[in-house]
Amino acid sequence: MKVLRRSALVASAALAVAGASVAGAAPSQAAVPVVCTTTMTGTYPAIDVPAGATCTLDGATVKGNVKVGIGSTLLTKGADIKGNTMGKLAARVEILDTNVWGQIHFTRTAGPITIGVAGCKVDPVAGGNINLQNNFGPIAICQMTVRNNIILHNNHKSIGVFDNRVGNNIQAIGNHSNAIRLRNNVMRGNLLVHSNVVAKQLQIQDNTIGGNGNCLGNVIAPVGSGNTAGGALAGQCSGLG
Repeated sequence: MKVLRRSALVASAALAVAGASVAGAAPSQAAVPVVCTTTMTGTYPAIDVPAGATCTLDGATVKGNVKVGIGSTLLTKGADIKGNTMGKLAARVEILDTNVWGQIHFTRTAGPITIGVAGCKVDPVAGGNINLQNNFGPIAICQMTVRNNIILHNNHKSIGVFDNRVGNNIQAIGNHSNAIRLRNNVMRGNLLVHSNVVAKQLQIQDNTIGGNGNCLGNVIAPVGSGNTAGGALAGQCSGLG
């Protein structure tokens, strides 16, 4: 298994923040981290990626947290991370075919963030939230199983969220993007798409929503079809069934 797919969307920004704080704290937060500046393949108590370094976790197991420093790059493939994976002001993040059993939380990343599967064929797991806020590169979340929420707030490039299974909510709030595309996701909770400024396309297509789908104050208005909700499709989402 690898990074979690569809997490239910929080019905409000307040709920999103609450969800982010609840999901899985790292099991080994006191572990002494190993500094990673190269490719690592073994088992480690925790990992720190220092400023400006590139760390590749190739099939590695990390019992605690992975922390990514300023200007650093984290690349994982087939890894298993028992704790949280997080960073502020990183250069680039690529988490592929990797289970992360705690939180995935990145802010102010300069370059691309890719979370999911190589070729979008496998189903990685995220045990907590995928929480991406105020990042400056494009974001892709593909074929994840997410036990809690996917939270996308105040990001500044294109966003694609495809084929995920989410245990709670999906929120896209206050992003300024060329395009936002939410397709083929299944969530047990709500979908909230609110106050996004989009230059090209805001697409909401073929999503299965356990609760409500609520779209408000987006520029431009969303387009799409084939969305279903256990509750209501409301606001700008009302015609997207």
